[in-house]
Amino acid sequence: FRPSDQDLGAGTWANMQSLAFANARAEVAPPNAQLRGASNLITSGLPPHSACSHGIAATWLFGTASTVAAATAVMSGHKSRQQSARATRVACKAEGTAIETPPPPPPFDPATQIGITQPLGYFDPLGFCKVGDEKGFHKLRCSEIKHGRVAMLAAIGCVFQHYIHFPGCEDVPNGLKAPLDPIGLLAELGLVPVVGFLELIYWKDDLSKEPGNFGDPAGWADTGLGGAGSYSDDMRNKELNNGRAAMFSILGIIVAELATGKDAMQQFGLP
Repeated sequence: FRPSDQDLGAGTWANMQSLAFANARAEVAPPNAQLRGASNLITSGLPPHSACSHGIAATWLFGTASTVAAATAVMSGHKSRQQSARATRVACKAEGTAIETPPPPPPFDPATQIGITQPLGYFDPLGFCKVGDEKGFHKLRCSEIKHGRVAMLAAIGCVFQHYIHFPGCEDVPNGLKAPLDPIGLLAELGLVPVVGFLELIYWKDDLSKEPGNFGDPAGWADTGLGGAGSYSDDMRNKELNNGRAAMFSILGIIVAELATGKDAMQQFGLP
């Protein structure tokens, strides 16, 4: 229990009044109460009534001064205790805040990200990905996903164009010779602004979202094919692994065609 400042002030004033009254009564004593042989210096040469009045006044002044001094000491001590208690509370609060501060998060580790699968696990023999460099890893992962998606489309296209030609493109050769044909070159130039729009505006990557995550504009997650259209860790790992395989696939198709002159399907001995 700690009294409030108002209670302490009232108690101090009551003590002041009691002390002043006690001092006045103690100092103003009747003449017959003085010790024998003591000289009455205050009342000598003055009328009895005048001497008594001066004695009361002097005693009251002395009592008041004593009371003020005592009150000052009491209030100073109370203020000092308040400052000490306040300092203690601030120190305890600061100590509690320091204890409740959570530890800093661990540095970014590329070895714990999506795409680390068996049998290779974390495969970075040239050390492109650095611990703590999330921005650099994000850029490389975006490039990996993008190249993997393009490679998967290119590998399928190498099979598709062997059997099917669009109207007006019946005479366009297959394989790597298609971009060198005038009609094929025109179609290729028409794809440049579309690719630029998707790359620079619509499907632009940034650090505020996961690499390669452009939502689900085709609604694959609602096709009813189970987890085939979901955005789960398993499907993301499958996309990365298939994209990696497709990059090797399209590279092999190009090299083989340059070496043999055969397109993707002719390399299998098919007409």
